[in-house]
Amino acid sequence: MVAIERTATRITGFANPELDFQLMRMLGAASYGGGAPGEIFAARAGLDETPREWPRRFADLAAGIERMADVALGRGHRVSAREHYGRASMYYRSAEYFCDPFVGEALQYGLASQRCFAAAMPLFADNVIAIDIPFGDVLLPGYFCAPAGGAVDGRTLVAITGFDGTNEEMFFSAARAGLERGFNVLLAQGPGQVSAMRRYPDLVFRPDYEAPLAAVIDAALARPDINGDRLGLYGVSFGGYFATRAAIHDPRLKALVLNSPIVDLKAYLLGFMPPGAEEMEDLPLAYVDEIPDEMMPVTMKLSFKSACRRYGVDGTHAWLKRLADFRAEEGLERIACPTLAVVGEGEGEEALRQLDVFASRAGGRVTRYVFTRAEGADMHCQVGNLPLGLAVVYDWLEEVL
Repeated sequence: MVAIERTATRITGFANPELDFQLMRMLGAASYGGGAPGEIFAARAGLDETPREWPRRFADLAAGIERMADVALGRGHRVSAREHYGRASMYYRSAEYFCDPFVGEALQYGLASQRCFAAAMPLFADNVIAIDIPFGDVLLPGYFCAPAGGAVDGRTLVAITGFDGTNEEMFFSAARAGLERGFNVLLAQGPGQVSAMRRYPDLVFRPDYEAPLAAVIDAALARPDINGDRLGLYGVSFGGYFATRAAIHDPRLKALVLNSPIVDLKAYLLGFMPPGAEEMEDLPLAYVDEIPDEMMPVTMKLSFKSACRRYGVDGTHAWLKRLADFRAEEGLERIACPTLAVVGEGEGEEALRQLDVFASRAGGRVTRYVFTRAEGADMHCQVGNLPLGLAVVYDWLEEVL
């Protein structure tokens, strides 16, 4: 008798926590069309416990699906083409993530992610357009997403991600759920963020993020289809710091969502590091590639190089010194709008502590929500259960705006 099996694909994660999180991050985007579990695990099957082959593996997957999208579109299958382009965009994004940020391959994959998303935009039933937001001498990249029938009373959410997210990823991890609920969603990126640095390689992170976000809010309020009395701001990951700074300085916001609140970035990031990390000998950027992988894993090297790239520094001591400038404790009492402050219980003591600091000092009403392991949502940014995470966010916004 010939053996019969359900599938040859196996659901296998990684022992390496960073690789495992990035795998779950892709699966989270799949909840809103940004991936397919079978494709993701098929690509994962060819990987070991290092990220060295990750970019090529997921770029090859993305390229194959992009070709499928091109064929589908050429044959008039608009829905299939749209869904293929969306998945390809997210696989290119994942390939970009584990590239050396100082090598051209990272930009190549990032632009490919943008290209696929741009191909998908006119195929959505809702209205999704690319926008440029004037800020000083630059144009910050963004997308404006509006329900096909118009937003309910012009209600609008400005959404900004953090250290390594992209505008395209935020469409799947924030905007699509908002469109389903009748919200306009404006996605934008500022100095230091991935989408912005694709355009402006020297536009690094800055502590006073209220400045670029004021420009984003200006752009939002200039649109006739946005109701300024129903305007909220959503900050995800490092975006929790950006959004906090904006809310302290900008009274135009009517609601604030922080996922999670970050009021002291240096303390927050040191929470991810072993004790004594601040007292360690300086590691210059120029030497990091000479360190054996056994002493410094590839994932750690890439994270360090990305930090140097985004903050515009050249070593660990300079990075830690720069981080000390990113604070938002002062002025929290000036935040008058209601706030939803969320965190996953798996994010550690420092993230929970900073939520407590924010909630105790903010001037407006603060609603807290701690996602749990039992909910499958305790991960950073709820990537393990985006439908629940976004339900909590948008249900609260529907009641507040």
